[in-house]
Amino acid sequence: MFAVRAAIVCLAFFAVMYILLSCLVTCGWWAVGRGRRRKALSAAGFLFGLRIFPFVVSTLFAIFLTLPSFWLMERRSFDEDAMTFLLAVCALLLLTAGMTRVLRAASRTRQSVTNWLRNSGSDKDASVTMMRSADGAPAVILVGVFRPEVMVSDMAAAVLNENELRVAIRHELGHKRSRDNLKKVLIHATPFPGMSGVEAAWRQAAELAADDAAVVNRQDALDLASALIKLSRSSQPSAEPALASGLVCDSSAIRLRVQRLLEWREAGRSFQRTWAWATLFLLIVAGVASNYSATLLLTHRITELLVP
Repeated sequence: MFAVRAAIVCLAFFAVMYILLSCLVTCGWWAVGRGRRRKALSAAGFLFGLRIFPFVVSTLFAIFLTLPSFWLMERRSFDEDAMTFLLAVCALLLLTAGMTRVLRAASRTRQSVTNWLRNSGSDKDASVTMMRSADGAPAVILVGVFRPEVMVSDMAAAVLNENELRVAIRHELGHKRSRDNLKKVLIHATPFPGMSGVEAAWRQAAELAADDAAVVNRQDALDLASALIKLSRSSQPSAEPALASGLVCDSSAIRLRVQRLLEWREAGRSFQRTWAWATLFLLIVAGVASNYSATLLLTHRITELLVP
């Protein structure tokens, strides 16, 4: 019975923290000016981290702080009220909704791929199997989550020349290296109203990042811009499956992408600052671990305030 109580309290704490942090992210995103939001398009990793920040932090707190603090410091007598159970139910509803969204998106994406696919393994480029798909499919698209593959429609193969097709496939390989389809799964698994603005910004930033990954010189930039223009004019706008990454499925960003490619200039590689965030995370973990008892005591007090 005590273990059940601990699970209920952890779920309730997760719900409170997830809702509070999600509201903070949503309000903060819309509070910044439009110009700053546009500048954020150059940081796809930051936008994805911002989007899943509430879920990750809430989960880590619930598992590694709330659960042990409750287990060690809570009285064995039953003193939770109805609000605790209501919050726990909210957490279960959030988790169930996320899982349902993922399963539905996966089913629809799989059905779309089945309808498009004519045969696979017909060509290879840059160590990736390039599947041929029938007309009606998106021109060039990356499908699959854990073992993604590039799918090229007959129309794209007919419209694009060799160089344009090559750089278009490299664009999709950029999505593959960034694991963007897996990131879409995580976004679907963590629903919250009002996050659509951050999600749309991340999707656009991911396309720009994949463009940058595909281009190594000015000729590549011109070839990719030409491919975008040709495909946007030659194909009807098609809905991109939820768990796939297409080259021209988001027609609203084509103008911006073409403009960036036409203005492309070779520049030194920007220094990756992943190490800085990793170092900050390790310092936080080390600080919590070195004062774990005090942190558990503080967490228990916070839990009693937030979870009746």
